[in-house]
Amino acid sequence: MAIHWHGILQRGTPEMDGTIGVTQDPIQPGGNFTYRMHLKGEYGFYWYHSHSRAYSDDGIRGPLTIHPSPQRPKPYKQLADDEPEFAALQSAEREAVPLLLSDWYHRVSDDVYNDYITTGMYPNNVDSLLANGQGRVQCLPQPESGMSMGSSSMNMPAASPTTSMAEGMTMDSGSPMKTDTMATGMASMDNMRRRAMEGSSMADMCMSMASTTTAAVSSVAMSPMASSTCTNTTAPLLVINANYTRGWLALNLVNGGSITKLSVSLDSHSMHVYAADGFYVKPQEVQVLHMSNGQRYSVMVKLNQMPGNYTLRFASYPYGSDMQQVIEGQATIVYQGDTRMAMPMNMTSHVSAPWMLSNGSATSNATLLSEQDLVLAEPASPPCQADITYNFFINQTDATTWALNGTPYQTPQVPLLCSNTSDGWNASTTLHVPLNSTVDIILQVANDSMDAMGHPFHLHGNRFWVLGSGSHSSFPSANITDAAASSLLNLEDPLYRDTADLPEAGWAALRFVADNPGAWIFHCHMQWHFMSGLAVVFVVGEEDM
Repeated sequence: MAIHWHGILQRGTPEMDGTIGVTQDPIQPGGNFTYRMHLKGEYGFYWYHSHSRAYSDDGIRGPLTIHPSPQRPKPYKQLADDEPEFAALQSAEREAVPLLLSDWYHRVSDDVYNDYITTGMYPNNVDSLLANGQGRVQCLPQPESGMSMGSSSMNMPAASPTTSMAEGMTMDSGSPMKTDTMATGMASMDNMRRRAMEGSSMADMCMSMASTTTAAVSSVAMSPMASSTCTNTTAPLLVINANYTRGWLALNLVNGGSITKLSVSLDSHSMHVYAADGFYVKPQEVQVLHMSNGQRYSVMVKLNQMPGNYTLRFASYPYGSDMQQVIEGQATIVYQGDTRMAMPMNMTSHVSAPWMLSNGSATSNATLLSEQDLVLAEPASPPCQADITYNFFINQTDATTWALNGTPYQTPQVPLLCSNTSDGWNASTTLHVPLNSTVDIILQVANDSMDAMGHPFHLHGNRFWVLGSGSHSSFPSANITDAAASSLLNLEDPLYRDTADLPEAGWAALRFVADNPGAWIFHCHMQWHFMSGLAVVFVVGEEDM
């Protein structure tokens, strides 16, 4: 066991990063280890999780907030009409509600992974989505094979937290969904779902619906796991109390799931994104935001509706042409306050109107977060040129192996911080970087990869500028300097974060300054991909460690 402090730079304490085989040995059963780190200059929302096998999926994870200095400029000040409202926004940030959103298997992670390695069948479907560990199984209709998950075709209405399918209902597993063909028969799907919500028996419904536990595949070489059934549960949902008299509510969101990329929305409310991966950004008003695995967003919500219950929705969203699962989780925002008081004139009637469909796509009238338009509140332009460029091609070489440039990462038996090169460092997955070098990383999905899906990549011990990305295309040059004149890249005010998405069949260009001595792993944050080899380690300033 080891605990990684996701996003914390560990300046001066690289041995506290919590990465087995890189910075420490595993903590043995019954043993203990005390993490001590410096947080000077750091602020924002982070999270911690196990970095041993997939034990994070078993619940070893949690949110972490570093409160900013009162003197640090607050970008959300522009949302305030006057000083009292600005004070309300500051109070909301101090009392921000952490929301750890995660996917959940009903089996321990070792069993899930062992089945994957043994059968080659990718565990792409989970049993439920949770908010701070709370949630329920919700058996949503799944489109048959050949139906699209695109936002224009999979128009399944959002579910209500107060109505669910008949208790104890089971569904036969059907065909997993595929996202690259036009949907047909969506009206029938909607009717089936409506009838299920009204309590119709399974005999009245099409038996080809898939359950939330139907395994989907990430490659044409893989097959679905054995069929299983889906039974709705009625476990309590997370309830977040918000006093509307305070005017604003702040939420700190993190996607702590193993494989599920999420769309997030709050019925009838806009969200003002004011921080990304812990750093303040210029606020962007949205109704739906996408969160890849490991990413964090901090949002302000104006409490301008009538007191009542409003549904926070988080659902899987389509991120490629692979077969995927339709699954949604929910929490409830409850307005509190003395309802006998006169309501402000600008408050609207209580209607919990969804901005998002159950498949994670935004409704036509919703504004989606534009990640490329997020700008640091305190801009920090990247260096003009790089000293080193790494071109990494992501390749699935067989059903259970993922690799960068053809070599899968294997966890060293002796932590790199404690060993010498003679101890068996793999030259292909252990890269030596001079201290204070500017490093460019060009990620691309290899043309010969068995699967062309996108991947969330996280860098330990550093943050990087996301200079650009593209799907279904190749990076136009061998290095970023040659591509700098292209409109594809932003070298002036790119987003600065620690976890970024590589799009499907595409590329992503990242730049970071290697000014933090240590051994830092760079890996895919989809749990099973990381365990199957999708990682490298940067050893920065070896002589200064």
